[in-house]
Amino acid sequence: MREWLSYELADLLLFSERVYWRLFTLENAALWPMPLLAPLAILAALALHGRRPDGGLRLLFALLALSWLSIGSNFIMQRYAPIHWAMSYAGPVFFLQAIAFAVMAFAGPPRGKNPLPAIRAGYALILAGTLGYPLLSLLQSRTLADAEIAGIAPDPTALVSLGAALLTTGHWHRLTACAVPFLWLAQSTLTLYVLTGAAAFAPGLGLIAGGLALFLTTSPRK
Repeated sequence: MREWLSYELADLLLFSERVYWRLFTLENAALWPMPLLAPLAILAALALHGRRPDGGLRLLFALLALSWLSIGSNFIMQRYAPIHWAMSYAGPVFFLQAIAFAVMAFAGPPRGKNPLPAIRAGYALILAGTLGYPLLSLLQSRTLADAEIAGIAPDPTALVSLGAALLTTGHWHRLTACAVPFLWLAQSTLTLYVLTGAAAFAPGLGLIAGGLALFLTTSPRK
């Protein structure tokens, strides 16, 4: 028992910061040109939402379904799991999230007017995930080759998912869209804090911003 108490969080991670960022370099290279096309598709869905909310949200849910499926099978199971034992259990969760988004895309968003603050917050999170997240690699003295891309990497995809949750009005739709992204961003914040410290700011901020936005824009049930 004393031996277990002597362990620290860093002892649970059997890889270095360099190895972690290398995962994204390999994934971006293997899936090219998807790291370019995936964010453009998400932005196209966002533009469509501005004109036709139902159709835009359906398309966004469909893209997120494909993203969570691809990330779960490619990045999580093939790249991350071999160096992090816990990711073997995360893979099936990603597949379940993909199925949830696919069902919501097929069934369509619930009817009802979404308040403007929720829409603005949703747009902000989606833009942060698609346009802001890749630039973090430059701010962290890395290159765009190992940038985290929405639709390819889990952290920005989780942030986009929180934004999508804000664009729907149904309580269950919001819960289904944000539960796994919240859990992922929480563990990513902890992992990056142990690895690098400063890099944990991005998923941590996304977690807090998404949580506050969802809390402030979710009306109580009558």
